[in-house]
Amino acid sequence: MTFKETVILAIKLAHRQQQELVVGREDGRWEIVPITDARSDQLRPSVIVTGAGLKYPEHEDLYARLVAEGA
Repeated sequence: MTFKETVILAIKLAHRQQQELVVGREDGRWEIVPITDARSDQLRPSVIVTGAGLKYPEHEDLYARLVAEGA
């Protein structure tokens, strides 16, 4: 899955599960983990998503850059 597809899926999951999730890269793959999972701190680069979208404005810039790079 691409970064964009993973973020879209994470937003849907966050809405359904009513929790914040982290989307980040680990071992060359995009992963979705709950923000409460200790692994979420190890994902790089990463963004935090809620059921409404990206949590922080600076994550929108990172999202746009990664999508433009074809991540």
